[in-house]
Amino acid sequence: MTDSKEKRTDERFDCKVPIVVSSFNSKHSKDALLVSHCMDGISFISNDAFFLGAAVIFRIRSFKDFSGSDLERLPSICMGEVKSCTKLPADEASAAYEVGIKYYPQVY
Repeated sequence: MTDSKEKRTDERFDCKVPIVVSSFNSKHSKDALLVSHCMDGISFISNDAFFLGAAVIFRIRSFKDFSGSDLERLPSICMGEVKSCTKLPADEASAAYEVGIKYYPQVY
C-alpha cells in the first residue's frame, strides 16, 4: 500500500455515490463510497486496503437517487487496476483508505 504520484490527465468529477467493490474472481464484495471519477478511472473511500496492481470490479449500487451530467459519464459496472491506496488520517479506532482505480482498456 503506497501512494503513487499524480498522473491524472482527464478532468475529475467529484461525487458521493455508494458502490460495491470486489477483487476479480472473489466471492466477497465490500461497500465503498465513490468520491470522484473521470474518463480513465475512479477514486473511492473504503474501510479496507487494496493491493497495488490488484484487479477489481466495481458496481454502482443505484443510479435512481443521483442525477447530473457528470454521472452520465460513469459506467454502472467496470473493471480496473488499483493504482494507489492511501490511508486517510483518522482516529485509531477506525481506518479508511482512498483507492485509485484505472479502468482496463476496452477491447472490441
